[in-house]
Amino acid sequence: MGSDRHSYSALIVDDDVFVRSMLAELLHEEGFDVSTASNGFNGLRLASEHNPQVVVLDLMLPDLSGVEVLRELRTNPHLRNTAILVLTGNPGLLPERQGADADALLRKPFDISTLLSMLYKAVQRASSRASEVQPVAPTTPGHESQRLRRTTAAPRSRRP
Repeated sequence: MGSDRHSYSALIVDDDVFVRSMLAELLHEEGFDVSTASNGFNGLRLASEHNPQVVVLDLMLPDLSGVEVLRELRTNPHLRNTAILVLTGNPGLLPERQGADADALLRKPFDISTLLSMLYKAVQRASSRASEVQPVAPTTPGHESQRLRRTTAAPRSRRP
């Protein structure tokens, strides 16, 4: 993956100090600027402060669960296009609806090459999603026809 070295930033949110430090070292070696959090509240705070390209998120977190963090990230307009790779030893904890909000789901224990492959695919998927044209809000009924009538009507004559 050496050719994929970009100035990406990553946030790792995992309460297991060994997993968090191993992932931080691995992503740092891949060229990522890495931040880490040991719980969901700090993860959300750091995500808002740093706006990372990718969040590696454990589901089993103290205080605020990974499912709640995922929901908050997807509803935040500034973070909704962030790539999210969910790591979990128990994928059954992630409801199907929230699972669709993740760009990738990887079961613990994981293979390093699989993790990196899924991580880069998640970043590409999020990048594609961010570049999609957002739907235009509909105008109020009658608004467009009134504007057309005004622009196409004959000019009023001025009285001297």
